[in-house]
Amino acid sequence: AVSVYVDQVPLAYGAFTQGASLDLERVEILKGPQGILFGQNSTGGAINYIAAKPTSTFEAGLSASYGRFNTFDGEAFVSGPVSDTLAVRVAGAITDSGPWQQNYTRAETLGKQKSLRGRFSALWEPSDGVSFLLSVNGWKDKSDTQAGQLQGLFLQLDEAAVAAGCGNFCDTVETARRIDVFRSQELAPQNARAANWGTDRELDRDDGFYQISLRSDVDLSDAITLTSITAFSKYNENYDVDRDGTALSNAGVIADGNVKSFSQELRLSGDAGIINWLLGANYATNDVLSANNVLTGDSTNTAILPAPLPWIANSVTTITQDIEDIAVFGNIDAAVTDQLTLLGGARYTQSKNDYTSCMTGDIGMQVTFGVLSDVLSGSPGAPVGPDTCLNMDQATFETIRTPFEDRLKEDNFSWRVGANYELNDDTLLYVLASRGYKSGSFPTVPASTTAQFAPVTQESVTAFEVGAKFSLADRKLQLNLAGFHYIYDDKQVRGLVIDPVFNQLEQLVNIPKSRINGAELELTARPIEGLTLRGAVTYVDSKVKAFTGINNERILADYSGSALPFSPKWHVVADMNYVTPVTDSLDAYVGANFLSNSGTSSTLGVAPSSVIDSFKTVDLRAGVKSSDGRWSIGIWGRNVFNEYYWTNQFVTQDVVVRYAAKPATYGATIKYNFN
Repeated sequence: AVSVYVDQVPLAYGAFTQGASLDLERVEILKGPQGILFGQNSTGGAINYIAAKPTSTFEAGLSASYGRFNTFDGEAFVSGPVSDTLAVRVAGAITDSGPWQQNYTRAETLGKQKSLRGRFSALWEPSDGVSFLLSVNGWKDKSDTQAGQLQGLFLQLDEAAVAAGCGNFCDTVETARRIDVFRSQELAPQNARAANWGTDRELDRDDGFYQISLRSDVDLSDAITLTSITAFSKYNENYDVDRDGTALSNAGVIADGNVKSFSQELRLSGDAGIINWLLGANYATNDVLSANNVLTGDSTNTAILPAPLPWIANSVTTITQDIEDIAVFGNIDAAVTDQLTLLGGARYTQSKNDYTSCMTGDIGMQVTFGVLSDVLSGSPGAPVGPDTCLNMDQATFETIRTPFEDRLKEDNFSWRVGANYELNDDTLLYVLASRGYKSGSFPTVPASTTAQFAPVTQESVTAFEVGAKFSLADRKLQLNLAGFHYIYDDKQVRGLVIDPVFNQLEQLVNIPKSRINGAELELTARPIEGLTLRGAVTYVDSKVKAFTGINNERILADYSGSALPFSPKWHVVADMNYVTPVTDSLDAYVGANFLSNSGTSSTLGVAPSSVIDSFKTVDLRAGVKSSDGRWSIGIWGRNVFNEYYWTNQFVTQDVVVRYAAKPATYGATIKYNFN
């Protein structure tokens, strides 16, 4: 729902963004629906990282940190001119750490970090009004994946189901044995580091990404500028994650895939008297290939056929998505008086997604689905093999054998209107109304029938916001206030579908109607020399207006009135920084950061298995630095009171699992600039 960019170059998928914060000048955050100024559609907002640019004089700098778990973070850059018209900049960073998770059932650890990030940029300005910025950036991540914490059992098939024969879809003796094994599992202690995972797998990743982009800006006249942004990205992933918090093979995933992404944007912008205007168009393609091997050999729902026939241990779902987006957009800001500016913009987008999906598997999968297809279709089919697509047709229950194909075509019209009114030099009042969209997509679940291939359609939001910005006390105090009302149609959330063979499958679903009401207060104060205080409070009241479906606890119900998942009512941040001179050339500083989130849930309704409790964290920092900003030495601590909290809790296969945030960490940092 939030688009991410570096210098307005899109990072089309969340997995691309790992290196976005390298060597930054600043960060721009745009809230609410976006897409009329640059980039792609979004319903939640946009984050634009502004990378530091090549400089006309020589500059260099480095920083190094060492902290708990033997964590080393290093970053460096070199920048300077090659000629009168060409300058280059090179930046790189490395993270290397030991493990932070501890297995509470045996002497093993997990959680090492090993990653590299880099960026090369070249700025060529051959003449006045003409510039070209080439950027080549990428990263490599070979860190461990995080293991979940077992919090409880939520068996797909329990003793009552076995006594009833599992609906004729299980070996009752083997399923009963598996139930006993799950009943004997030891729950994780309430400790951030405690976890459990399988013994026969390397839980790590080998992921990588690179992007090449070229931005061209040409002044066609004193009032009109042409901007072109061309980018190509390549991402690959190969990782192994254990999601079930046990040593059993219950919800493991081995993922292997890649994405090739291309985008081209053209914009004309300029001034015409009281009007600032912009016209643009962009074209983007994303070619996705994903193969997920789901490991469920110990699950209660995979011993389907009676012994001695083999049982399911793993299934591989391979999907492709060839996505094409075409859009045109424009924006106008009109200063109708010295105090009043009117805003207006619109975007039209067409999207096409060609999709294929195929589920293959081990001998247990082949035999099981061969038998099921023969029984349910009423006619024997040809033998299946390791390369046969085992999904069954939703109408005939015959094995589809070749990849399932489908196409999702969507279009939308997003817009924004508003007004800014400067009451005086220190007071701005504004009102905005806008609509934005998030495109639909197809599932990656190991579906038993083609009914599970139905896509989630695009979501839309109509947003209304009013606010004010005040500069007070001779601009020593900045106060921003905002209230907002969001109306969602077909909002996409993670839900469940019930599969006739696998029972529970996670999948994105559409909520037909929902809304969010909220308010935000931001405050920055500089009451005395050297002291800066910042704080923000956000209140969010989310509500489902219409939705009947299945939540994370497999309960089919009408969830009208429920809060949306991952939507805490209260979010509070605060920061204090104080700098004081020690000598003419040396300053000392101290600082603190506070974060508080109220409780929320990862699913709809009141679901104890999906609660995410409220939490509060405190970070501290202190150090000395040169008065000219050339160097600094500091110590720091994060989550210094060792708050135990988690970012997600959910039901998967036969268990309730949560993902804990890191415990207290601490360390020291040295920075030095050579400019």
